[in-house]
Amino acid sequence: MISKLNGRADVEAGILFTLFGILTAGLSLQYRLGSIATMGPGMFPLILGTILAILGLVILTKGLLARGEKSKSLPLGPVIMITASLLVFAFLVLPVGLVAAIPAQVVIALWASEHFTWKRAAALSAGLLVFCYVVFVHFLGIAVPMIAV
Repeated sequence: MISKLNGRADVEAGILFTLFGILTAGLSLQYRLGSIATMGPGMFPLILGTILAILGLVILTKGLLARGEKSKSLPLGPVIMITASLLVFAFLVLPVGLVAAIPAQVVIALWASEHFTWKRAAALSAGLLVFCYVVFVHFLGIAVPMIAV
C-alpha cells in the first residue's frame, strides 16, 4: 500500500502538515498555557499546531480517498536561496538595521524565483520595511534598529 501512496502530493503534504502540527503542539506544552482570558506563551503555538494537524489530517484523508496530482521533486536551488535569505536577515538585522537587512533578504529570496526583477525587489523591500516598522517598532515597541549606528 505504501508504494501506491508514494508520489501523491496530497498524501505527502498531509503527512508533513500533520507531523509538524503535532510537533508544534507537543513542544508548546513545555510553556505555561494559562487560560483563554489570560493566555500564556504556550497557548498560541498549541492552538496553531492543533489547527495545522487537523488540516493535515483533512488533506491526508482527501489524498487517500481521491486520485490527486503526482508530486514533483523539491527544487534544491530555491530552497537553499530562501534559507540563505533568512540567515542573512538574522545576521544583518542587529548590526546594520532593518533598512539594509530587509532588502538583502528580499533580493536573495527573489533570486530563487524565475520572476525576479529589480523593480519587484525594490517594491517588496519598501513594503516589507514599512510593514515591519509599523507592526514591530511602532505597535509592539520592539527595539529593532532601523539603521544601526
